[in-house]
Amino acid sequence: MEAKKEVKKTATTAKKTNTATKTAPKTTAKTTAKSATKSAEVKAVKEIKAEAVNEVKAEVKKVEPKKSTKKTGPMLKITLQKSPIACLKKQKDTIKALGLKKIRSTSVLPDNACTRGMIFVVKHMVTVEEIK
Repeated sequence: MEAKKEVKKTATTAKKTNTATKTAPKTTAKTTAKSATKSAEVKAVKEIKAEAVNEVKAEVKKVEPKKSTKKTGPMLKITLQKSPIACLKKQKDTIKALGLKKIRSTSVLPDNACTRGMIFVVKHMVTVEEIK
């Protein structure tokens, strides 16, 4: 009985090794062919991307920086006269947005609707002068 068991074991191991050797060369041939085509595709994609990047870089170099042609309009000189300690949070934030920190500190801002709106909120704490 022991001899039969040994024969069965060797037969099963032989079957396993035969199937492993038979299938291994077929899969490697398939995988090498697939990997070769994939690597060729990847190289082609990389080359296309590199060309596109080079074209974009060339276009960026061609673009010249725009010169500022803005005319500076009238400006406002805003001076803080009263302390914002006992004021509303909105007014304190507006003072900070105007660039004022301490009493008698000044900031020069453009004369536009936004600045005029902020001044209107804190008009009782600041003085405004027009500068040309």
